[in-house]
Amino acid sequence: MKKSLILIVIMFSTIGWSKTNDSLKIITLQREVSNLKVSVSCLQQENGNMRGLYQQQKAHVDSLINRQNQQEENLSVLANQLKSDLSETNKNLEVNARSLSTSINIRTKLAVCGILIAIALLGVVYFILKKKILSGSSSIDKIKIAQESLETAQKAMQEESVKLDNKLVELLDKQVATQPQNSSNDDQPDHSLALKVADEIVRIETNLSRMDESVKGYKQLKKAVERIRTNFLANGYEIVEMLGKPYNEGMKASVNFDTDDSLAEGEQKITGIIKPQINYKGKMIQTAQITVSQNL
Repeated sequence: MKKSLILIVIMFSTIGWSKTNDSLKIITLQREVSNLKVSVSCLQQENGNMRGLYQQQKAHVDSLINRQNQQEENLSVLANQLKSDLSETNKNLEVNARSLSTSINIRTKLAVCGILIAIALLGVVYFILKKKILSGSSSIDKIKIAQESLETAQKAMQEESVKLDNKLVELLDKQVATQPQNSSNDDQPDHSLALKVADEIVRIETNLSRMDESVKGYKQLKKAVERIRTNFLANGYEIVEMLGKPYNEGMKASVNFDTDDSLAEGEQKITGIIKPQINYKGKMIQTAQITVSQNL
């Protein structure tokens, strides 16, 4: 009988001990699960922070790419404008070659060569910059350095253009000074030299409007242009100022229209002059050819 009681006690003790072990295991597992939940929450928070940092870096890189695309677009516009100016200059020189001296022709050729060299330099910088971007090997610092190099090349090209235009204005000024003045009794005075000089002056003024005043030689060239304008007025010629002025339908001019979304709605502005309007003693002797930017 005693043995049976002892066996029963041992049996119940074993069952109780087993349940206690199971409870301890459950508590231990619950603690581990709780710890894992905390770890997962930390990882999720860290992942969110990493995503935010990634978005910031991506936005910064996109901004740099947009700036680079704008630089490329500005470079393309500038190169096209230089080519257009060069073509117009060559055309005008051919039409009025007999009115200019041999020295002007030589200096003009030097000017053309200088502009071509500047365009070539700009093209090389553009090609190198574009190649670096396409290869994907450029870091942000390299892109900044390339942009600075591009800006330096643009400024050097502008300084070279101003230098050559200063020489050209000096020669044109001498030609105007030595040109016989038209008598008031002349029925049909010769305006060929005046028209040629006026076309060149307006071309130079258009280029100056796209430059910063800090460019070397800018102020000297601007004063020289103003001096020629004053001499023109003294001789009865007026170069009508139109660049940057509002356009209206009543103007007597040959017009090319461009769309510019940066302008206010309905605004029309004269942004380019191919040939200026020239008046002689109050009478128009040359009709203007202009470019008008608009947002209609």
